[in-house]
Amino acid sequence: MARAHPMALVAFGAFLYSTSPVMVAASSISGTGFAFWRLVSGTMIFGVTTLVMRRRGGPVPLRAWRWALISGVAFGVHQMMFFSAVKATSVTDVSLITRLSPLFVGILAARMFGERPGRSFVAGAAIAMAGAAVVVLSGSSGPQGDAAGMAMAVGHVAAFSVWFVISKRSRSEIDLVRLFLGTFVMAGLMIAAFAAVAGIALPVPGPRDALLIITVAAVPGAIGHVVSTWPLRWVPANIPPVVSLGIPISAGLQAWLFLDQGVTAAAVFGGAVTLAGVAIAVLGRSGREMVAEARRGASGAAPASGGS
Repeated sequence: MARAHPMALVAFGAFLYSTSPVMVAASSISGTGFAFWRLVSGTMIFGVTTLVMRRRGGPVPLRAWRWALISGVAFGVHQMMFFSAVKATSVTDVSLITRLSPLFVGILAARMFGERPGRSFVAGAAIAMAGAAVVVLSGSSGPQGDAAGMAMAVGHVAAFSVWFVISKRSRSEIDLVRLFLGTFVMAGLMIAAFAAVAGIALPVPGPRDALLIITVAAVPGAIGHVVSTWPLRWVPANIPPVVSLGIPISAGLQAWLFLDQGVTAAAVFGGAVTLAGVAIAVLGRSGREMVAEARRGASGAAPASGGS
């Protein structure tokens, strides 16, 4: 399926991601609490999957697990900021700011993988940042958002981007299922420690919140992550960010249908500018050259044990 229809899987994964903000906003539990129990649920899902698949791959070297630990720290920060931002501001604003992730990833990739962005990438980044500023300002004064919530949304994108490049770097040493298992365990422990130090209660969710948490963990959290990552062997790296540009539209439509959330004209304008800048950065000549160079560098890498 992945080899025959990789683009279908990438598009499907983007749609699954767009369902997460709506379910978080519909819950009655705190952002930190949702993040913690979502990670507990994800750990159980990937733990069971690891047990089922343990016969398919050999043991993972102990040094490879370090990537899961580092990834877990970044993922934990991303989860806390993301869920808290959705609680503080609107689904549409958070989803639009999330579209900055290709730019953050590009900057980090330049540091980690030696990629050097050209003029079109820099120009696109400047345009996207200007659009994001408009979204932040409109969200801070709008009926549903505030400045702290929008700042957390930007922080969530930065942490998610760190997690993404770490995941890419570790792919030759550890398979996806065990990477996600280690990541979720570490992130869950980190959030629990943060809650204990900050005095934040992590109450057991009620039936409705538990259903939302398990759904987020299983659908965008487990299926979405795997479906979006698995076909990258056969899809150029610049394609998934372009496909994911439809996430704010999907998330905003779901928020309008199910949560009755509106969006200001300024946020729509800023979001359009942001998406245009991301498209210029990723699809411009320098963006395509960086992607091609990264693919050439990864072409000789051996797959991680476990076949994923």
